[in-house]
Amino acid sequence: MEESTILIIEDDADILEVLSLYVQNAGYHTLKATSVEEGWKLITTEAIDLMLIDINLPDGNGIDLVKRIREQSEAIIFFVTANDTIEDKLQGFDVGAADYITKPFIPKEVIARIKAHLNRKNVQRKHQYTVSNLVIDFEEKSVYKAGEKLHLYTKERQILFYLVEHRNQVLSVDQIINYVWGFEEIVDIKAVTVHISMLRKKIEKNPAKPEIIKTVRGFGYVFNTNIDEN
Repeated sequence: MEESTILIIEDDADILEVLSLYVQNAGYHTLKATSVEEGWKLITTEAIDLMLIDINLPDGNGIDLVKRIREQSEAIIFFVTANDTIEDKLQGFDVGAADYITKPFIPKEVIARIKAHLNRKNVQRKHQYTVSNLVIDFEEKSVYKAGEKLHLYTKERQILFYLVEHRNQVLSVDQIINYVWGFEEIVDIKAVTVHISMLRKKIEKNPAKPEIIKTVRGFGYVFNTNIDEN
């Protein structure tokens, strides 16, 4: 399984360095930011599995940032903060945090919590995922629609599985290009559009009105699991 990507948003240089060192040593790909602005740029350009976010940041509030994140991402979120009142913790969980860690903390305990949440998420990703009349089989790398196996070209399958891995999270066209074609290959945006169109013809009930792979205008695409079956 590919290594998970963890984003740390923390303005204290010492804490940021300690956290990033422990996260890297645990085998995770690490991204770092020291402000809301820096963090948001990474959130909108990278596929992130888990985020460690301070509440008190120099250019904004971590609570407000998580509210924005939740509009487009289901990444696991931890607050790592000095704010330790019950009210602070409840507010953190209310906006969508999976865990709340107060400073000072024990780095090894933070890593243990990260592993527990990511392992739970990875178990959910294993084997098969079903939405509408589609079954996506991760082990077989195959897709079934109404019981019939679909023929997908390599790039179509890569795009679909990438979207499913980050379901209900908006992925930019650049993210898709970088994942499927890589940074070194020059690819026109139209290539993504064409492959998405081909995918929709194969998996959507009505490709002209897609419900599963939805377009987020001006940004990218999202694999939507909230399908109205009526």
